Amino acid sequence: MDIPEQGSNTPEVEQTVCCNQETVEEDCVKEELPASESLAEVVYVQSCESMDTFEHMVAERGSVEEKIVFALEQMESLLRNADQSSDLKLFWSVRKFCLPLFQQMGDPVQRASLWGRYTELTREGRHLKILQDEEGAFLVGQIELAISCLESDVNDFFVKTEKEEIAKEDRAALEIQSLAAHKDFYLSTHADLRWLGSFSSQIINLRKELMNMSMRMRLKSQFFQKLSVLGNKVFPHRKELTEQVSELFAQDVEAFVEKYFSKASRESLKKTVFFLRKEIKRLQQAAKYLAISSSVFSSTRLRLSQCWDQLKGLEKEIRQEQSRLAAASAENVKKVQGRLDQVEALLQENEEVQKIRKEIEEISKHIRGLSLVHDDVVLVKSRIQTLLGQIRERESVAEKEKKEQQAKAEQARAEAIQALEDEVQSFCELCKEGELLERSKERCQELKEAVKKMAHLPYSKKVALDNQINAAQRSVLQRMEEQMLACPDAKEKVLNMRQVLEQRMLRRKELKAKLECDKKLLGSSGLDFDRALQYSAMVEEDRRALEELDAAIIELKKQIQQFV
Repeated sequence: MDIPEQGSNTPEVEQTVCCNQETVEEDCVKEELPASESLAEVVYVQSCESMDTFEHMVAERGSVEEKIVFALEQMESLLRNADQSSDLKLFWSVRKFCLPLFQQMGDPVQRASLWGRYTELTREGRHLKILQDEEGAFLVGQIELAISCLESDVNDFFVKTEKEEIAKEDRAALEIQSLAAHKDFYLSTHADLRWLGSFSSQIINLRKELMNMSMRMRLKSQFFQKLSVLGNKVFPHRKELTEQVSELFAQDVEAFVEKYFSKASRESLKKTVFFLRKEIKRLQQAAKYLAISSSVFSSTRLRLSQCWDQLKGLEKEIRQEQSRLAAASAENVKKVQGRLDQVEALLQENEEVQKIRKEIEEISKHIRGLSLVHDDVVLVKSRIQTLLGQIRERESVAEKEKKEQQAKAEQARAEAIQALEDEVQSFCELCKEGELLERSKERCQELKEAVKKMAHLPYSKKVALDNQINAAQRSVLQRMEEQMLACPDAKEKVLNMRQVLEQRMLRRKELKAKLECDKKLLGSSGLDFDRALQYSAMVEEDRRALEELDAAIIELKKQIQQFV
C-alpha cells in the first residue's frame, strides 16, 4: 500500500493527498536535496534491536516530524543491514507504527517529502521480502531433496543383502596378529560404522541448518520429524555396533596383555621385544582407526602404555648384547672364511669333488654351533652356495664327460656285437653252402667262447647266436660224417660208421644234457614274458635236434648191422 487509508476525521491529510499533482512534484523536487542530506546522515544511525527499544527512543522525541524522521531512519537502517536471510519483522512493525503519525503532521510539504521516503522504503522492504521468499522456497526444496536422498540411502543400508567389498587400506590397517581371530568382524563392522557415521553427520548438519533457516513452523516441524525418524534408525544401531566393537577390542587387547606381559619375565620379553613394540604401536593405531567408545579407547591405551613401559630399557640391553655378539660373530666369521679360503684353493687345484664336498659339510656343521649375527650368517651361507655352485659346475662337466665316454663305450660294444654277429653269420653261410673250412670245428668252438665272453651282449642275442653256431656246427659235423661214410672200401667204411656212431652218441648225450638244463631254466619262477618265450623256443629246438639225432643214430645202426 503506497497511500495509507485515512478516515473522515483527518481532513487535512485527505486535502493534501488530493492536491494538485504538479504542486506535489514541485514540493518533492524542493525537498529532494534535504532528503538526500538526511539519508547521508542516517547512514550512521544505529538500528534498534527490539520494538520496545524503538518505542522508548521515539517517546524521547518531542515533535511528530522528529518521530517520523527517526522511524524512517530506523527503517532504512534495518534495510541496509538486512540480507536475504534476515528477519524483517521489526521493519514491518516500525512501518506500522509510523503510518498513523502522518495524520498528525501539519506541514503538507514536509509530510509529502517524508511520505515519499516512506513509500520508497516500503517498496524496498517488499522487494527484499520477495527475494527472501524465493530463496526460502529454493532452500526448502534443497532441504527436502537432501532429506529424501538421505532416507533412500538409510533404507538401502538397512535392507542390503550383499556384503560390501573391503578396501585394501582397511585390510592393511587391521593386519595385526592380536586381532586376527576377529578380523572379519572388525572389517565388516567398520564398513557399517563408516556408513552410519556418515548418516549421523548428515542428520546433525541438516538439523543445524534447519534451526538457522526461516520458514514456516509447520514445514520446519515436518522436516524435523523426518530427521527424527532417520535418527531413531541410525543412532541406536550405530551405538550398538560401537559397543560391540569396543567390547571385542578391549577383550583382544586384554588377551594380548595376558599372553605376553602378565607372567612374562624380563628375559622372555627380550626375545620378543621388537615384535611386541610393533604390535603395541599397531594396536594403538587400530584403536584410532576403529570406531570404539572413548572409555574403551582410554582404558586400552592405558593398558598398552603400561606394557610399553615394561619394554623400556630392554632395547638398549639388546643393542648392547648385540654389539657383543657382533664382535664375537666377526671373530668366528674370520675363522670360517679362512677355512672357506682353503676349500677354494682345493677347487683351484682340481682336488677330488667328494673330498671338497665333505669339507664343506664339516664347515656347515661347525657354523651351526657358532654364535653369528644374521648378516654374518647370510654372508657365510652366500659364499658356501657360491662354492657349491662351482662344485656343481665341475660335477656337471665331469658328468658330461662320463656320459660321452659311456656313449663311446656303448658304441664300441655295439660295434663289437655287430662284428661278432657278422662273423657268426658269415661262418654259418659258408657252412650252409657246403664249404668245409679247415679247423671248422675249432672255429665253432671259438665263436661259442666269443659269444660267452661278450659281457654286454643281450641275452636274446646270445641265445640266437648260440643257436646259429650250433646249427652251423651240426651242418659241419653232418658233412664230415657224410665224407667218412662215403668211403668205397667196405672194411674202412664199417670202421668209419662205428666212429660216426660214437660221435653221434656223444652229441646225443651233450644235447640231452642241454635239453634238461633248458627245461630247468624254463621251469624256474620269476621269468618275464620275453625270457620265457626264448627258453621255450630253445627247448623246442633241442627236442627237434634230439629227435633228428636219434633218427640218424637208428639209421646208422641199421646200416652197420647190414654190413656186419
